[in-house]
Amino acid sequence: MRLIFSAAIALLMLTGGAYAADAFANFYGNTVKITSPAGDRTVVINEDGTYTNTMADGSTVSGTWTNEDGNACFKQDGSDAEPYCTPAEARDVGESWEITAPDGTTEQAALVAGN
Repeated sequence: MRLIFSAAIALLMLTGGAYAADAFANFYGNTVKITSPAGDRTVVINEDGTYTNTMADGSTVSGTWTNEDGNACFKQDGSDAEPYCTPAEARDVGESWEITAPDGTTEQAALVAGN
């Protein structure tokens, strides 16, 4: 009985750790490359809750991000626009996926090594 109780506690602890894991852990120190009809750009997501978005023309915008109910919400500095929220999903370096831009267009994203 004690063994079953201990195993149940250990399972709960491991499950709790999985829920507490940072979905963006692999993003820190790496770059998200985004390909879109409007031009390619890169996004660097920092562990301190900030990000920098470098546009196709070389200009940059920055802001803050938060994880709210499983969504990563990005708020651009100096903008009155609502934050752009997208599911906060763990990704591996080298992985590609599809995202929907704030204007509704489909874009391709890839997590690449380094900043």
